[in-house]
This record gives sequence, C-alpha cells and structure tokens, in this order.
Amino acid sequence: MKDFYLWCDFIERDFLESGFQTLLKQGQIVGATSNPAIFAKALESQAYQAQIVELKNAKMGAKDIYEHLVIADIKRCAEILLPLWEKNKATGYISLEIDPFLADKVGASVAEARALFGRVNMPNVMIKIPATKAGLEVMEHLAKDKNIPLNATLVFDPERAEDCALALKKAPMGVVSVFVSRLDTLANPLLQDKNNRLSQSTQATLLNQFGIANALECYDKIQSVGASRVYPLFASVGTKDPNLPKDYYLQALRLEHSIITAPLEALKAYYETPSTPTTPIKHIKETMRDLGLDLDEPPEGYINFCLNRDSLLSPGLQAFEDAFSKLLKALG
Repeated sequence: MKDFYLWCDFIERDFLESGFQTLLKQGQIVGATSNPAIFAKALESQAYQAQIVELKNAKMGAKDIYEHLVIADIKRCAEILLPLWEKNKATGYISLEIDPFLADKVGASVAEARALFGRVNMPNVMIKIPATKAGLEVMEHLAKDKNIPLNATLVFDPERAEDCALALKKAPMGVVSVFVSRLDTLANPLLQDKNNRLSQSTQATLLNQFGIANALECYDKIQSVGASRVYPLFASVGTKDPNLPKDYYLQALRLEHSIITAPLEALKAYYETPSTPTTPIKHIKETMRDLGLDLDEPPEGYINFCLNRDSLLSPGLQAFEDAFSKLLKALG
C-alpha cells in the first residue's frame, strides 16, 4: 500500500543487535518507538545490569543513569535506521519521550526536548511530547526550530488529533500517535451495560469497533490539515481482548499516508496472516445506521464513550509517570 509503514513498538539493547535488524532486513519494519514503560521493562534485562552497577558506583543520580543508558540505546537504534531515513525521510525514525512529569510545563519541556535531541545528535530521532494543552505549545515551539522531528503522543480525541497536526506542520517530520485499543477497553463495558438497551447481536456487532472508529475519525482530522510531513501513527494496537487475533488492529488500519507501531507479537501475527486487500472500515455512525439505531438518540454506551474518551489522556500519562518513577527508584 502506498505511503503506509510499520514500526516496532519495542527496543532493548540485545534486541537491537539481533531481532531488530532481522526485521529490518526482511522489510517488516521501517522505524521504532519507545516510551518510559518500554524502557522500564528493558532495563530489567541482564544486558544492562553490569553498566548500571558501574554507573551507581560512579555516584551518578538515578535520572542521569536513566538518560545515559537510554540515550545510548536510542543513538544505536538511530544509527541502525539511518540508511532508511537517508533514502526516505518518512521512514527510519526512533522516538524518545521527554520526562512525563514535565507534561504541563512548557518551558521545561522545550528545554528537555532540545537537550535530548542534542545529546543523541542524530537527525532521525523523534522527540515525543504528550498531547496535553501545554504539550501543544511545546510542539509549536519545537516545530519552529525546523530541525527536530516530533511525535505527539497519547492522542485519543479527533479534535486533539487535529490540534496536534496543526502544531506539527512546521516540523521536518511529525506523527500524531492515536492510541487505539484503550478506546475499546473503555467502550466495551459501556456497550454491554444492561442500561443501554442494545440487543446481544447489536452489542456483538459493535464490540471492539470503537477503537478503530475513533482512529478513523482522528485519521480524517489529521489528513484534513493537509500537511504532507505529518502522519497519523496508530499506537496501542496490542489486543486486550483474548478473543481477537493479535493483528486485529493492524489489519483494520492499513491506510494510505499512515504508520502503525506495533508490539512484536502483533507484527509476527500480521506477517503470518495471508495478505488480503484492505476493506474500508465504516465509521461507527454508519454501522449504527445499518443496525437501525437512531442517530438522534444514540445508545447510552455511545454517548458515554464520546464524553469519556478525552478522559483517557490523564490515566495514560499517569501510567508513563508510574513507569518512570518505578524505573528511577530501581536505578536510585
């Protein structure tokens, strides 16, 4: 498919020198993403323990140790991906997120983003900024630098997706990371609530559809901005429902001018599934209309979903803060 790319949502030191490069050579991925939760898990592996002890003995603080280790991994990943970036500036990126505790501090976030980008010193490093209101200002400031690729992360709402795309227009490359599966985690219990007056067959039809539907709305909003260097990036595509195939969201969201970053098990399932032409996914309103549901008085579950999807930003940010705190505590 034209202008559609898959990235890997995982990095770890040993993996970078083995499985990661295999995926690249096989043409299965053309980029990667990271976040505090991914690094918290990675730094538990044996690959880092000797160096962590060495840095602690050198009296380095926890955050300095974290940055030392993470920047080394990000730089190595960027070096591996650089040939892809040199051929096609829409590919070959690795992301690095700013300290999540700075999410509502504009000046400190801008300073940290510039410092991290400078320390890695690679043109294909993409700095991740949480899509808070303050984060939008941070993106606008950094985009004006015109040298830092940017990733607006933790996006759940179509209006916020559009705001992020506008904020990233002047960046050399930008992605708006729309989180997908968490929407179904929110919507599925609302659909199955006994007060929503939906039949079991209707519930079954709408189950696990809201994440995709919301992603499509966000996609349309981002595309409407008309910025060729800003891509919708679908994240959080690991399935939470054990009844779904591991590549459920990957199969549904193969769209032109878009990126999906996926965990390893989802990528494996995707490439093991026989390739089929992408069938356009209906927006949720079309599905509801086909089911004979009144759009002027939609079911309670849909109303609650629309009201609550904005509320996912705070717990998403909290999860990154918790992972970051746990990581620093372990390194302290």
